Amino acid sequence: MSDTPVHSPRVALKTPLSHIHHMAFRCRDAEQTRWFWEDVMGFPLSFCLAFDTEPGTGRPMKYMHLFFEMGAGNFIAFFDVPEHADEALFAPKWNLDLHIAFEVDTLDELKAWQKRLFKHGRPALGPVDHEFIESIYMYDPNGIGVEITVKSDRHDNIIAHEKAQAREALAAWTAETRALKEKNHGEKLDERGIYFFPPKTPA
Repeated sequence: MSDTPVHSPRVALKTPLSHIHHMAFRCRDAEQTRWFWEDVMGFPLSFCLAFDTEPGTGRPMKYMHLFFEMGAGNFIAFFDVPEHADEALFAPKWNLDLHIAFEVDTLDELKAWQKRLFKHGRPALGPVDHEFIESIYMYDPNGIGVEITVKSDRHDNIIAHEKAQAREALAAWTAETRALKEKNHGEKLDERGIYFFPPKTPA
């Protein structure tokens, strides 16, 4: 992506955006979530915000928004919404649908994390060798896939090679899968215009 500012009549926008302030997920229970992300994973609880109304609509809805500090001004955050918390929301997600990956510096550190997680009752699969990284995998209490990974010795060379051919690989994949996606998704496949927000609050 270009670093050239994109100009509007009022403000200059620089792309790409610099970092993630927070990513937010649903949780079954705020305290259970705090146990995992603070006591097990080591991210300190930064702040908890309790509300009585839905943002943007003002409709009555009790919920808590809690944040854990990941460093460098980044947070992982959760919504605890007891009145709209179907248990199906917290079934373990397929890792190809959703997971978060954190990085450590050495393979020994990765294995030490695996031992720590086991001692806390959260067994982690792996290490799995992906050639450019090695990873262990587990789930948080809300069914979110959590990965801890370490770069392999070949990481930078593999990434450089793949980066050089990324657009060609994407074009080939798009051509190969287009017909199936048109069958599965129809006009949604090319939806790049207006998106109507906010979605309806769950019943």
